[in-house]
Amino acid sequence: MNDSIYRVEPIRWEGNIPVFSAGTRYTENYEQISGDHLSALRDSGENPFIPEDIWKQMEDSTADLVTRHSGPGDKVLDVGVGLGRLLSRFPDRERYGIDISFGYLEKAQAEGIDVAYALVDEMPYESDVFDVVVCTDVLEHVLDLNSAVRQILRVLKPGGRLIVRVPFNEDLGGYLDGPYEFIHLRNFDEAGLRLLFERVFGCVHLETQFGGWIRSEGTCRFTVPKLRFHRWIDPWISVLARFDADRAVRLVRRLYRPLEINVVVVRGD
Repeated sequence: MNDSIYRVEPIRWEGNIPVFSAGTRYTENYEQISGDHLSALRDSGENPFIPEDIWKQMEDSTADLVTRHSGPGDKVLDVGVGLGRLLSRFPDRERYGIDISFGYLEKAQAEGIDVAYALVDEMPYESDVFDVVVCTDVLEHVLDLNSAVRQILRVLKPGGRLIVRVPFNEDLGGYLDGPYEFIHLRNFDEAGLRLLFERVFGCVHLETQFGGWIRSEGTCRFTVPKLRFHRWIDPWISVLARFDADRAVRLVRRLYRPLEINVVVVRGD
């Protein structure tokens, strides 16, 4: 463990992973979700929750921002590091990650990431430590949004960059039923994210970037009376993609709504 970066001692160790948060109903629920994910990856090599190509699209959108807003040698923290897939792309950064799944943390640690088991609002790091903090697919899950954001910004250096990715304008109805108690607890749009970070926490917004497009009726921007727009435009896009993939991608992004949104903000003094 890098002792100099932590402000508290771990409550225990799980193998080589320092543990800073006690188990709760919430963490047990998340271990169930991550356990199902890891089991599916072992059995089939596939993510049971999202197609691999869409997952990669979303990761690519965030990786592009990490590339442009950090540099070699920067201290980068991934809040909700998961399997470590994102930070594995940046071996020249000083990489840290927290999560509340031991299975995920073992995978991330194997990628050379310095990991810790901790809830977001029990962040174990010293203040003003990281040049960049990345937080992807996390804020929709947390119980106390403002507490989580406060802790994320506390460990970021003044003037440091925070890159957040969350689902965009998601329909939460499907989460009212299902096998998990806590899944997505809120949705976001660009204005809501900017108000949160700019007005509530005094950050400066740098840019917004979208990621993850699925060609489905549920994400189509348009309908035609008595005929779903998607039913005739989607086959045409498939044909176009065979001859001009770039144009097909641009068309999809005009006709369908993105699944996720990234925002980049700078922490104030």
